[in-house]
Amino acid sequence: MDNTDIQQRKDDCLAMLHSSNILNTKSGIPFDIRPQTGGLFNHLLRIDTNKGVYFFKQYLDDVPNDIYDLPDIPARERALLAYQVQILAQEATSETWNNAVPKIVHFDKARNAFLMDSSIGTDPLINRLSRGEIPDIVSINLPKILASIHKSSFMKFNEKSIYANRTFRNFKLKLQYDNVADMLPDKLSRIVIETREKYQSEKSCVVHGDINSRNILIGSDSISIIDFEQSHLGSPVYDIAYILSEIIICLYCGGRAYGISAYINEFVDRYYEVFNYESRSNLDTELKNHIAIQILYRFWGPSRSSWTFYVDDHTKTNIIIDSMNLLSQSSSIYEATESWAS
Repeated sequence: MDNTDIQQRKDDCLAMLHSSNILNTKSGIPFDIRPQTGGLFNHLLRIDTNKGVYFFKQYLDDVPNDIYDLPDIPARERALLAYQVQILAQEATSETWNNAVPKIVHFDKARNAFLMDSSIGTDPLINRLSRGEIPDIVSINLPKILASIHKSSFMKFNEKSIYANRTFRNFKLKLQYDNVADMLPDKLSRIVIETREKYQSEKSCVVHGDINSRNILIGSDSISIIDFEQSHLGSPVYDIAYILSEIIICLYCGGRAYGISAYINEFVDRYYEVFNYESRSNLDTELKNHIAIQILYRFWGPSRSSWTFYVDDHTKTNIIIDSMNLLSQSSSIYEATESWAS
């Protein structure tokens, strides 16, 4: 953003701060507004006030991106989807996990923007994973938080709702699945395409759609999930495989490949303590291929330096070989990854 853009964003932010009564012009509450690193197609500002810290997120049309050729979805649609899914997720988790999803305090439809509370977690999970650390709160609470979000939307919305977000879903699946398929031998490529085609037919719940380690923030005893603008109607396997792929890479790099099978099993066990609307056997059947594809994407995708920068070349080669072998095996994800210990 140039200085003119930054000032326009600040002006919009100030207008919303006053209309939401976070700032009161008569009381002269001190504050500071600073640009932050945002998502693919939004601008983010941090606001410090004597009432607390807030964030302003605004969606704009024609936001340049050097990495992705993003689909042309109007800013008003992206803003409304992000707002509605974050509200859904916040309501689904608020009773059990305080501020696991930051609360939105004001939405301005005309400005395609909203104000939200600061998350209680501040350290992106990727920082921990790159040091070989997997916090207990991630292993224990994250699967239950995801399950609560999936459960709250289960079989409630159809493909005509804003939650479907098919244009962006198809963009992500082409990027992550079709592009990976292009780099594989024919037999494995067909498995990836079949996996993608089956997933495209699934629409049982709203998924986060981008539950990566930069959208999970860790505190001393807390965890927060942010950035819901890539949500779509799908099935739980997508979110679960998405984040497990990164955790598996961390375990592999730390010489703990022997624990991967047990970790996946425990993660899914905890997920099903909350989500009891579908048979676990369905997810177990699909999980192997999705995890393998997501791991390969973390090494081959255009944003690979964001996720696997800490992996040495030797380990990278071994993980890629093992992930390709996963695709060719008929056993479950638990049985297949047991061999990674050898």
